[in-house]
Amino acid sequence: MKGLILKDIMCLRKQLTIFCYVIIGVLIVSVMFVLSTRFGNLAKNAAEMMVENSMTEFEINNLATLALVLFMFLPLAVVGDVLNVFEEDSKAGFAKVGGALPVSLPGRVLARYFSVFALLGIGVAFDLLIAVILSFLTDIVSLPEFIGMIVSAASVIGIYSSLVILYRIMNPGAGKGQNAQILSLFTMAVGFVLIRFQKVKEIVMIIANGQVENNDMSAERMWDLLTVVKDRAWIIFLIALAVTGISFALSLSIAERKRGVI
Repeated sequence: MKGLILKDIMCLRKQLTIFCYVIIGVLIVSVMFVLSTRFGNLAKNAAEMMVENSMTEFEINNLATLALVLFMFLPLAVVGDVLNVFEEDSKAGFAKVGGALPVSLPGRVLARYFSVFALLGIGVAFDLLIAVILSFLTDIVSLPEFIGMIVSAASVIGIYSSLVILYRIMNPGAGKGQNAQILSLFTMAVGFVLIRFQKVKEIVMIIANGQVENNDMSAERMWDLLTVVKDRAWIIFLIALAVTGISFALSLSIAERKRGVI
């Protein structure tokens, strides 16, 4: 199994190179961003908007937090896409000889999941390093909130990657990766709407009625998801564990019925 994990990681070596550049870029840009929110143009613009009452301090801080969430998300998104592993395996015809390896079918499927989460672990480690640095430079987001943001981002990427693995095993072959990506994103969108149906309905009504600027409660509802990402990351983490477990069980079941897919 160790050899299969190394093989998968080698298939993603181009992504790992990009990951190194992304880490450097995110570190530089995020440091510049938080410094600007304290001492630079962003701080000046924020003060002007509060004086003009165009935005509240609550909304400005949440916009800055949202930007930092995106910064934390980028490195994980680069290493979390396992699609290239399937594409390289399809081009090399690896699935045809996989059964001859001294690794059981459950072991081969499990190795694919281990590969994804090993890379996610690397991404989380670097994100934590960036978060520690940023936490000394800004008071907008505390270190525990940064950790929550990273856990949430890693969980979302983990859900996406688990679904991609499932849909690629369900629909094997070269050139079918885009279908797996679309189905994964669609499944995540449907799942989100079902889980947060009432909240999504409220937000749609707020936007439709144009109440956001004039109602503090409406603004709080609009930013509710960001609060979950920061302060209740364990919920997203538990959902990710459940989705990964279901995905693995279904992937293994399909692989047992469709021999030569992994």
